[in-house]
Amino acid sequence: MMIKRLFFLLSVAGLMFSCQFGDESIEADYFILKGKMDHAEHLLLSLEELTTTDLIPVDSFETNAYGEFSYRGNLQEAGYFILRLDRDNYITLVVEPGENIYITGDANSFHINHTIQGSAGSVLLSDLQRNLHRNYKKVDSLTMVFRESQYQPNFYEVRKDLQQTYRDIVEDQREFVKNFIRNNPRSLASIIALYQYFGNTLLLNEQDHFEYFVLLSESLSEEYPANRHVLDLSRRVTHQQRQEFQRQLNRDNLAAGSPAPEIILPDPDGEMVALSSLRGNYVLIDFWATWCAPCRKGNQLLKDVYERFQPMGFEIYAISLDRTREQWLNGIESDGVTWTQVSDLRFWNSPVVNLYSVERIPYNILIDPEGRILDKGITHTELENILSEVFQIDSGS
Repeated sequence: MMIKRLFFLLSVAGLMFSCQFGDESIEADYFILKGKMDHAEHLLLSLEELTTTDLIPVDSFETNAYGEFSYRGNLQEAGYFILRLDRDNYITLVVEPGENIYITGDANSFHINHTIQGSAGSVLLSDLQRNLHRNYKKVDSLTMVFRESQYQPNFYEVRKDLQQTYRDIVEDQREFVKNFIRNNPRSLASIIALYQYFGNTLLLNEQDHFEYFVLLSESLSEEYPANRHVLDLSRRVTHQQRQEFQRQLNRDNLAAGSPAPEIILPDPDGEMVALSSLRGNYVLIDFWATWCAPCRKGNQLLKDVYERFQPMGFEIYAISLDRTREQWLNGIESDGVTWTQVSDLRFWNSPVVNLYSVERIPYNILIDPEGRILDKGITHTELENILSEVFQIDSGS
């Protein structure tokens, strides 16, 4: 009797579930979106797919007089979709083949006021976005305080506190993302978390947080071995690992006393200039760019060093990471620098970046008259001290 009663209750529960989500049976290569929204009578919804490279329109459909909608779509593999009311009012879904998804919400604030059932990945992604929105609200409050205090006598102290509070908010979201990925390494929602921005700040990057990229690549490759989003992530991770391996080899080759690898790049006139053409001098290999403010300031400091030591046998071989010839030439003229300037105008894609393991600019390497590396990443004061010492020794020998 108890078994029959349990079976009856389970049957009723199954019927209720079917009534809630619809009684459509769906094949494994389809998915269903259903839902109901307040303030959404005869409202047009658009569905877009987020691929590895683009956002592609899929279809559009309209709610009925009660704000209800229903859509059935073809889906061969799990992927990301945007359900959009307008430009800024949308939600992101992680959809698996065969899922029957039911969404409720308020059309006036759909991006934050909604609930999702029938899609575990979409529920996780919704939690991620809600936390992001909470932190954005905190920033809005900071903006109000900033505006109200602009004309107060203690404005600079207030601004300093607000800047620190903003950094704390960004860090809070970053920690949330890290925990999200650690707790959900087998969910496709974590790829969205991996590339989440806070304003203009990418919260995780391959240089400082590579372990999260590796964790997701390994975990998701087991769960979704043929999924294009996972394959794309795995390719990125493999590429980064190869680059890091090459950088490590380069760093080993850039130890003090090692010969500096040859560089041959065009100067502003298009003539190819080799680093070795300056052999016989102490040479500072200086990586810079016109868009790098610390580099421009460094040029002014280098002018004094160059003027003092160039007659004794000191040269600078400056490599610009600019993108355009016009910017590069304007920067040279504006800064009034007269030492050797070269660039292939390939930005961070220049082969010399990997050759010399350049990760940030300004960056420099000092080599001796025989082309051997003396030091790396030195300040202008350190450079001046080194040159003072070596030229005093030379002059006294």
